[in-house]
Amino acid sequence: MWQRQEAEPVVSKKDFNNFLGVMTFVTRALAVTVEVFLRRSDSFGERFFGLQAAAGAACILFWPVFWEGHSAEPMLVFLALYWLALLTARMRTKARIRRGGPQPHTLYNGTPTLAKVWKRSSEHRIKTVIEPVYMACFALCLATISVPLAAYLALAGMCAAVSSGMSGALQHRRSMDLHDAFLEQSDVARSFRRMRDGR
Repeated sequence: MWQRQEAEPVVSKKDFNNFLGVMTFVTRALAVTVEVFLRRSDSFGERFFGLQAAAGAACILFWPVFWEGHSAEPMLVFLALYWLALLTARMRTKARIRRGGPQPHTLYNGTPTLAKVWKRSSEHRIKTVIEPVYMACFALCLATISVPLAAYLALAGMCAAVSSGMSGALQHRRSMDLHDAFLEQSDVARSFRRMRDGR
């Protein structure tokens, strides 16, 4: 008797999840290289700067490889500015923690400095819409000096927007899960009270 064999999928669910994990990490690594400039340096979460900050430096160093014939010097200047901004942010965040200042989520990616200008816009809108537009305009201005740097900043700005969007979507999903759990527990509590009262 012949047994029917099912075709194995080209890409397994585990492989796809691994791919998504790598892409998320690369997106975060690129995003952090501009977030240190776009956000208040004393507002980051305690654990925000980790492996992704070091990977961001590697991305900056590796970027000129794609731009043969262009000078790598502007990217190296940007790398130095990135390390300076990163060091400043880490020091100011540690100082805030030591003096007992407000403690956001430990992975919080900072308060936008543009919030002072766009007072009526939500933080999420600033991070996902307004900051990328600013970065694109800034990149266009820099294109006359260095095309690789301009392209990098535009890409990193988009990655920052995508990263903030993913964080917002995750937070919304958690809120919905909490809402559903609250309703389910309320129903269970009502059923328990009815059962206890003998109704």
